[in-house]
Amino acid sequence: MPSFDWKISGVSDQGKKRQSNEDAIGWQTDRKRGWLCAVIADGMGGHAAGEVASDMARTQFLDLVEELFTSPASSYPSEITMRKALSEYVLHVDQQIKAHAKSHPEDEGLGTTLVAIVLFDSQCWLVNIGDSRCYRLRGDNFKQLTRDDTLVQSWIDNGQITYEKAEQSPYRNVLTQALGAKESLSPQILSIDVNSQDKFILCSDGLSNCMSDAFMSDVLARNPIDNATQQLLDEALSVGAPDNVSLIVVAKE
Repeated sequence: MPSFDWKISGVSDQGKKRQSNEDAIGWQTDRKRGWLCAVIADGMGGHAAGEVASDMARTQFLDLVEELFTSPASSYPSEITMRKALSEYVLHVDQQIKAHAKSHPEDEGLGTTLVAIVLFDSQCWLVNIGDSRCYRLRGDNFKQLTRDDTLVQSWIDNGQITYEKAEQSPYRNVLTQALGAKESLSPQILSIDVNSQDKFILCSDGLSNCMSDAFMSDVLARNPIDNATQQLLDEALSVGAPDNVSLIVVAKE
């Protein structure tokens, strides 16, 4: 198998106005076999329920992806296998969160977003439920790769509202999909092209709501990933960070 030189840096903070951090971040890297998976989950729910949901999503999703790459040990999963497995993993996590809520009435209403990236060989896969995001910086092009599962995004798609007006809408954080919180799910499972110059950033809406795409792009372009993650967190905190702030940057360096 070819050498694997992707690197990861991530940070998470409760922000300036929240009493706890309901975000969960994590990653798993196997350089010998040549794959990585990184996850951000932004929890919601009363009391500590959001923390429970996001931790379950992070831990279980990473465990399932690790199992996928350890059996069989002789080859990478095919594209068909990846798409089927990732979809099944999202549904499994959703069912586990719902089962937890059923057996723990005090956690009723818990749920979480999930955004994940899986990189191996020449393949890159993205998984998304909710309004956490994955962006890619390629040269001068900074692009949001995932689609927000929000009410205002559906309005944008239907031509009912402009993107600029959506940014100011009081409904911009109303989710249309979340793990554990909806009757049915249709996860985004994306297979995208990748090259050695790409930089990816996964983030909760606590980061993306605090700064422009242009600012994120500039910080990523100018800095090693460890410095970039810290600078982006510092910027979010400096402007008030009303929500939990989490981000993971993945790049070759």
